[in-house]
Amino acid sequence: MNVSLESVAKTLLINEKNEVLVLTIGEYKAHPEKSFTPDLPGGRVDPGETSLVAARREMNEEAGIELAEGQFTLAYTKTEFYPKEHKSVSKFLYIARIDTTPEVTVSWEHASYEWMPVENLKSLQLRSFYREAVDYCFETGLV
Repeated sequence: MNVSLESVAKTLLINEKNEVLVLTIGEYKAHPEKSFTPDLPGGRVDPGETSLVAARREMNEEAGIELAEGQFTLAYTKTEFYPKEHKSVSKFLYIARIDTTPEVTVSWEHASYEWMPVENLKSLQLRSFYREAVDYCFETGLV
């Protein structure tokens, strides 16, 4: 069996007011169920990239925010196997704390953004891995 490998890196960007940046996915024709749902800045790790480099690049591409690698802390990771697709996906969640509220420029992939209190993440409808990762961050006091 030929198994493909994939990695995804997302970031909880937390500002000086203890608010987190949440993006809203725009219309997603390939996966309509994902359209207009909450999302965190991040995406696929390109071949030859580390998850940290990808998290930084995706933050810039999706939100127009440039951060230094040293501002990211790996908070949670998990690898899952999807038998139907013969695919193994490693997922990474980083936390980046900043002392400002930067201007956000959303990419073509997203319809809007919001800075919301970190506490609101507890009730936000996130995809399963990110729900699990965010819950872990609360349980352990990382956020």
